[in-house]
Amino acid sequence: MPITPTIMKLPREVVVDRKQAGTVLITVIMMVAIAALLVTDMVYRQKLDIKRTSALLSRDQAFQYLLGAEELANLTLSEDLKQDNDRNEPAFVDTLAEDWAEPTNPFPVAGGFIQGRVIDLQSRFNVNSIMASDANVAKKQRERFRRLLDQVGIPVDKDSNVSTQMLAERVLDWLDSDQEPTGFDGKEDLDYLGLDRPYRAANMVLWDISELMLIEGFTPNDIAQLADYVSFLPPDVALNINTADVKVLDAYDLGLPGVQIDEERKKTGPGRHDGGFLDLQALDDLLLTAATPQNNEVESGSDEEQDTENGAAAPGEQQNNKAVGNFSVNSEYYLLEAEAVINEKPVLMRSILFRPALKDGASNKDIKIKTLSRKLEDPLKRV
Repeated sequence: MPITPTIMKLPREVVVDRKQAGTVLITVIMMVAIAALLVTDMVYRQKLDIKRTSALLSRDQAFQYLLGAEELANLTLSEDLKQDNDRNEPAFVDTLAEDWAEPTNPFPVAGGFIQGRVIDLQSRFNVNSIMASDANVAKKQRERFRRLLDQVGIPVDKDSNVSTQMLAERVLDWLDSDQEPTGFDGKEDLDYLGLDRPYRAANMVLWDISELMLIEGFTPNDIAQLADYVSFLPPDVALNINTADVKVLDAYDLGLPGVQIDEERKKTGPGRHDGGFLDLQALDDLLLTAATPQNNEVESGSDEEQDTENGAAAPGEQQNNKAVGNFSVNSEYYLLEAEAVINEKPVLMRSILFRPALKDGASNKDIKIKTLSRKLEDPLKRV
């Protein structure tokens, strides 16, 4: 007799319980996964908050160190002026051989280091001087500004159709108060208002090199190339002949190459002091010596007439050897470039310091240094 297999049927309640058990297991797994995801996100956000807080604290700490560096720069400049005042010389003298101009090594602090340098802003070409109150000086400064652009290689892009003459004219239009373009390539309000993002010319002096980006023709590379040679001070501020850069001296075209003037001011002897000219008369004497022919014999009357036509002094007349422009042997405006690196996070600051010269009879207690501006820079621009 054949055996017939029998299939056992489970009760309906048992089948339902097994299905529910599977659903619960999946739900529990999903809840655990979601909880793990939430915990991971919370931990990640907490780490970000800790890093963000740490960065903010490091930044604030670095900024306080930079303020300390600024106070140290003020102290150094004050001591320098005290020394000049104690010498009782007719004029104060600032040169690159003084303590404020000496390069400094990084100074270790908690969590990192700080370093900085003080730069004489009057050693650079003051762009605003092309609007000097003296018309003759202003005209001369415009020529010198164009020559400086040539000296430093502006425009950087050699394929550019912009010339130094065009840039000089446009800078003048940006500064002057009228609406008449200078020369053939000047730019005024009507030109800038026609751009995709219209704006007007400032019609006032420049205060920061970044403003040059608004003047049509200048590129970021041009500005970076020019940065170490220009300043933006009141129009009649003088150039310190003792600290002026060689290229700036060449742009001024004083009758001697900038390298030779640099060598002469470093010599010792009469009219010199601590690596510079004691006064402007020493500079005038140097320029007069360079302009005076070594051979005093006059070969012919025609030669005399030719020299007189070229601007040389006629026999018996004193030659005018004074250079046109505002010059000095001391400075009042300085730039502090300081950097603080705390927990590997750099903070850069540039401060413009104003140290007014002492009046006759003033004491050392009258020395005051003012911070005209502070600017935090891009950390990639290392000091």
